[in-house]
Amino acid sequence: MREHNLLILSDVHLGSDLVHHARPDAPLRGAAAEERDRELIALLDWYRLRPEGGRPWRLVIAGDLVDFVGMSVSPPPGVLEKTLSAEERRHGLGSTAEHTRAKLRRVAARHREVFAALARFLGCGNSLVVVRGNHDVDFHWRPVQAEFRALIAEHEPLAALRVRFADWFYYEEGVVYVEHGHQYDGYCSLEHVLHPVKPSDPGRSYRSLSDLLLRIVVRPTRGLFESGHDTATALDYLRFAAQLGARGMFALGRRFVVAIAAAIGVWREHMSEAARRVRDEHERKMALLAEAAEVGLGRLRALSRLQRPPVTRSLLRILAGLMIDRVAFTVALVALALWALIARWTPLFAVEAAGGLTLIGAGAWAWRRVRSEVSTVESLREQAARIATLFPAAFIVMGHSHVPEVRRAPGGDATYVNLGAWAGDEPPDGSPASNAPSRTHLIVSRASGAPEARFLAWRAGVGPTRFGS
Repeated sequence: MREHNLLILSDVHLGSDLVHHARPDAPLRGAAAEERDRELIALLDWYRLRPEGGRPWRLVIAGDLVDFVGMSVSPPPGVLEKTLSAEERRHGLGSTAEHTRAKLRRVAARHREVFAALARFLGCGNSLVVVRGNHDVDFHWRPVQAEFRALIAEHEPLAALRVRFADWFYYEEGVVYVEHGHQYDGYCSLEHVLHPVKPSDPGRSYRSLSDLLLRIVVRPTRGLFESGHDTATALDYLRFAAQLGARGMFALGRRFVVAIAAAIGVWREHMSEAARRVRDEHERKMALLAEAAEVGLGRLRALSRLQRPPVTRSLLRILAGLMIDRVAFTVALVALALWALIARWTPLFAVEAAGGLTLIGAGAWAWRRVRSEVSTVESLREQAARIATLFPAAFIVMGHSHVPEVRRAPGGDATYVNLGAWAGDEPPDGSPASNAPSRTHLIVSRASGAPEARFLAWRAGVGPTRFGS
């Protein structure tokens, strides 16, 4: 960094509490969202007033600044209604450029003071780079980027000139590589990161399995959160459904069926002729990025090969991701147990029961291999070391997992940093979130020539303090 110091954070999720189209009884303003806004404003003002070494700050937001996927917003009267699909009438504005601009205006109104603080920060000569994540992939629309700049300019006209968007990653050779990290998580990865559109309808963005579940199942269901699903079992979901009562259980089951149908629809699109056209456009954009960033097309292709294929490319993995396998095997075991209780025991029956149990066990083992589960946290760690061989940097930085950490990348000199998150789940009663966000951020400077980093946590009323991972 010859001209600036870096301030890097991730996973702010502005607008994540705008869910009132799908859940009208949600609190108008949650305590968790209020606290996040206060602390984010305080951080921006803190660093605005404290440049280091006479250099301005370059703020890099490593994905999920805005939660376009997670919000459920009704359309403005009369303006967008004719562009709504049946799914969008049920779940709120979708992923077209026009819909996303309307969402962004709602976010800017909801978080007006955050946008004002960001404009003040930029107005002092600092700059902003927005890296796309899986929740704000809709920033790939150029009109949405222009809308964001215009909303910043409402507070500080010249500030909009200091905003740019990174379509994939942010890189300073030898210093830092920043990517959101969702491409190494099959439930959230995109088939074509540089051209993430729906093959059958290129005017709408592609949606991952995680996106579909969040939009169709999680947001409309009171008490169901976005986090915690990686450790939940089928029994946990059955317990949760039982707490909803018969009517709530039926509604939740119907949402899962709709989500399964939507995921199968995405799977079929992967094999369509339209998908080839999307792939060709992605290749064209990759060549343009290689030339603009001066990194070489070979390196970009090698980087793309590190990514995990979307779960939606495989019908078996879709069913496994939705726990259909676990439910099916649980039902099969219960049926076998009931059969054993009511059947007349004979030597032949014992053989048949043993055979049935063996088949269920073999099926469960086979499905487990299909799942090939690797936690998101582990996947990001592993790929950080490989990224460092392609894009040499002192620090390989990601977000996405919401789990903050700093560790040496295996087999090299790079340090892997996960930025944690600035947002947590919003409880339905508006009380503070139980999964408190880390509010961590990374400072990278070259005070002594070589890049130096400090991993810090923001503490209310105190300011930045060193974070203990």
